[in-house]
Amino acid sequence: MSPQQIVAVLSRLLAVWLANHLPGQAYQIVFASNPSVDWSMTVFAVIGFVVELSVSLALWFFPLVVARNLLRSEERPPPASSDVWLAMGCAVIGLWLLCTSLPALVIDAFVLGSTLNVSGAEVALSTWLILGATGFRKVFWWARTAGISKSVD
Repeated sequence: MSPQQIVAVLSRLLAVWLANHLPGQAYQIVFASNPSVDWSMTVFAVIGFVVELSVSLALWFFPLVVARNLLRSEERPPPASSDVWLAMGCAVIGLWLLCTSLPALVIDAFVLGSTLNVSGAEVALSTWLILGATGFRKVFWWARTAGISKSVD
């Protein structure tokens, strides 16, 4: 798969994600504001809805155009090793976990005043995944090859 095809697939995934969150965002903005008091929030919601919908449609229908504009270089980089892909995957999973657990940690700490066991552990795990996760990679590669004897020539 070429880099342009990968970017095209990712742009379609982003389009689906945007379209999935669009109704909920519009609902929250429209019903959280009181239109009889402040029309500017409703206008802002409509403009945001139209912009996000147009970006989502553009990413869905023109992913190769987006990929070509993002990847203008003619040079092909050398293929990355599987260890680099695993490290990048760990970092992305850690970033996703951090984005979902950090707001929960803040809400637990300041709003609810409850204990920070689960949220704190998730933030620690996500930070570990983002900053390297060399231990996780070693365990992964060990588990993948455990029980397989090396062939003797």
